[in-house]
Amino acid sequence: TINPVKEIIDAAHKVGAIVMLDGAQSTVHLDIDVQQLDCDFFAISSHKVYGPTGIGVLYGKRALLEAMPPFMGGGEMIKDVTFEKTTWNDLPYKFEAGTPNIADTVALKAALDFVSGIGKSTIRKYEDELLRYATEQLQS
Repeated sequence: TINPVKEIIDAAHKVGAIVMLDGAQSTVHLDIDVQQLDCDFFAISSHKVYGPTGIGVLYGKRALLEAMPPFMGGGEMIKDVTFEKTTWNDLPYKFEAGTPNIADTVALKAALDFVSGIGKSTIRKYEDELLRYATEQLQS
């Protein structure tokens, strides 16, 4: 089932809601245009696109991310500290506490390149064939 996400987002925005989409299941199957959808946040899990576990991607509208305070502190996310206040770094560093997971980031890029190289329509066609075969086998 593919939900009418654009219509849901539009309805949510009409009442002032902020919309976060979990794109983990759809990202490997569908081309997603977060700007066309007008979603506020969009997240994917790396392992759902054949990448490593423990890492993912978060898209957020700049204005919302700039207005949000980080929930952790440390590393390059802090631009300046005085006795009076802490000034957060610019995006995306504002939300990157500590040492980044560089190896898995490189692996995620390779996984995304792999999916792009095969093509989402090819993946979907193969999955449709598997579903058809499994359904036939279960019915026999």
